[in-house]
Amino acid sequence: MTTNSGASSSSAVPSQRVPVPVQILSILLYGGFAISVSIVAMALFGLIGVFLAVLFAWQWGRIPTLGGRMSVDDAVDLLRPEVEHSAPRSSGNQSFDSYRDQLLNRLEKEQAEFEGFLSRLRAAKDTFEFDRFMDDRAMSRGHEQSRPAAALVPHSG
Repeated sequence: MTTNSGASSSSAVPSQRVPVPVQILSILLYGGFAISVSIVAMALFGLIGVFLAVLFAWQWGRIPTLGGRMSVDDAVDLLRPEVEHSAPRSSGNQSFDSYRDQLLNRLEKEQAEFEGFLSRLRAAKDTFEFDRFMDDRAMSRGHEQSRPAAALVPHSG
């Protein structure tokens, strides 16, 4: 009696993810192997090398994250570590949790205040630079208008 469970589990999406370092290493090793074999085959055998390069490129396209069957967002989500973005877990110590929450709230408030300060500082710098530009422009126009017209015309002779 044979069971079909082996065949059906291989076509299903695995429930456990492959670790990111293993994915990166396997892609780098495959790429290095494919490029080196293609170059050597092209140098030695010509058209056979071109055929191997096309075959490797086609196989590269079959990698799920690179083959077009998966969107970029899905690929990024697949490689992103699974981190909960909810409130921090309780440490079991209420006084520490209270301290941590107060500290995080204070830091968020200080960050917002600092970002406001930076935006006001940038606005003040922009205003200062614009005022300086306008003053320089007015000064240069004032000098041009104060010169006599004869000084602007070159002398011939």
